[in-house]
Amino acid sequence: MQLKPPEIGQTYISRTAPILIVYVVDVSVVEADDNTEVNFCVEGCDPAYKDDTLNAYGYDFDVDSWTNHDFTLVSE
Repeated sequence: MQLKPPEIGQTYISRTAPILIVYVVDVSVVEADDNTEVNFCVEGCDPAYKDDTLNAYGYDFDVDSWTNHDFTLVSE
């Protein structure tokens, strides 16, 4: 199964730790040579600071961490 990276500018909540809510600031995607697997790194912050990301406490997740948290998109 190929995991789709999160969308920049969207807010996600962890299903395993619902207190963790992340606004996605950037996503770095690296595809394997055979295009069977996608690895990515997510940079995010608390949604309260989405307009001031330079002063926000940041979060970094690799694909395994993102998957383990089972993040889901927060509907606006």
